[in-house]
Amino acid sequence: MRLALLFTTIMLASCAKNPVSGMPDFVTITEQQEIEMGRAYHKEILKNSKVLKNEELNKYYVELGEKIAKSSHRPDLDWKFTIIDDPTMNAFATPGGYVYFYRGLLAHFNSEAEFAGVLSHEIAHITARHAVRGMSTAQVTNLLIGLAASKVPGGSISNSGFNLLNVIVNKGYSRKYESEADDIAKDYLGRNGYNQDAMADFLETMKSADDLENKIAEKEGRPASGGYHGIFSTHPSTENRIEAMNATESATGERNRDEFLKMIDGLPYGTSDDEGYVRYNTFYHPFYAIKFTFPKGWDLDNLPDKLIIRKNNSVVTMISDNLLRDDVENGLTPKDYLDQNIDKTSFLSKNTLLEQNILNNTLPGYTYLYETKSLAENIFTRYTVFFDLDDKDKRPKAWIFVKKFVDINDDKQSILIDESFAKMTKDEIEKAKGLRIKVIRFKKGMTYDELADNSPLGRYAEGKLRLLNGHYPKGEPNVGDLIKIVE
Repeated sequence: MRLALLFTTIMLASCAKNPVSGMPDFVTITEQQEIEMGRAYHKEILKNSKVLKNEELNKYYVELGEKIAKSSHRPDLDWKFTIIDDPTMNAFATPGGYVYFYRGLLAHFNSEAEFAGVLSHEIAHITARHAVRGMSTAQVTNLLIGLAASKVPGGSISNSGFNLLNVIVNKGYSRKYESEADDIAKDYLGRNGYNQDAMADFLETMKSADDLENKIAEKEGRPASGGYHGIFSTHPSTENRIEAMNATESATGERNRDEFLKMIDGLPYGTSDDEGYVRYNTFYHPFYAIKFTFPKGWDLDNLPDKLIIRKNNSVVTMISDNLLRDDVENGLTPKDYLDQNIDKTSFLSKNTLLEQNILNNTLPGYTYLYETKSLAENIFTRYTVFFDLDDKDKRPKAWIFVKKFVDINDDKQSILIDESFAKMTKDEIEKAKGLRIKVIRFKKGMTYDELADNSPLGRYAEGKLRLLNGHYPKGEPNVGDLIKIVE
């Protein structure tokens, strides 16, 4: 009897009408629950993410989002639009009217219509209740599995709705829902007077982003990272989506290219200033007031908990450790620090010490170089540590570099890191500024090759500049066009 009552409850809950299609939806979550869930998730996002501090751009984004939302199938939701200050190329939406864009994605739009297209796509996920529908299916599936396993009628759902939402938002929607959101987005673009081809243009850029990322990852010997919505792993074939978006004639409507580009002029590119940034092969971290230069041809990845600098099979990892002032005051040296930490492993018994040196930088430091021999190959490992003790406002730190090489010549190149590691001057800290998008007019005689030669973006500069402007791998702007560079 209880099992029959449960199925009756489920069927009653599933009678809600979909706001877009007008057809009955299989949902177990009311609109009020949807709104409350989105509100709770929003608090978590604000707690764990940094919101972009740019009043003009935020105002522009909110007004554009509200305009599209008011023309959507759910205009009465309390819509919220947030830009997260993060270089990731992504955007997502959560139930109840919450839409998030990462700063890194904004830099890759080339018109307001493209921006509006992706905004419309995210709004469509909410208006069509994709997350709610996915959660309802998951809830019922989990419930039925639990009942079958325990044979206890009325068994409880094992995961909370919040955890289900987290999985759905982070893993992306089904191919069916993504295609449906594309179709709805195209409708919303038309309702607001935009060129409906803009969404296809953006998907072309994302396909190019995937191609470039795969190329760079292969050269750097690492896995490729995912794109917008995990677009290249969970979304429908990008070519199929582009073809579907172009299936109908839609060349009319506004693009507002120049207006949008002027709006993002000066937008930070890459990591934020206070997270550290690279300019012409020198890494700066104004908050900790440290800097160092790494060799040309090597690539630096700034992760939340470490830096990775690599060239082919050679990898340098930089981490930090807090020191006790009492240890330092009682004579702890950089050499002592390395001896204590390397001795904790079986490393010393299996490796040959080739070199040890005091480093004569402005900061006290020490370095060891070891060789590991095997039948297959020899591996070289260099440990370097610097003590950063002079900042009275911050705890004393150890900056540690662990370098692994197959080719000893790469060790000789990477010595540049140790030799250049230093504190930033007060003047450097005051003038510290990470990379920025700069919008310029394409002049006669300009080429991407020339722009790349003068760019701080490193050895993939030409590909990255082409991608920013929708010209990857080939294509040239017209003389007089506005284009984006990085400086």
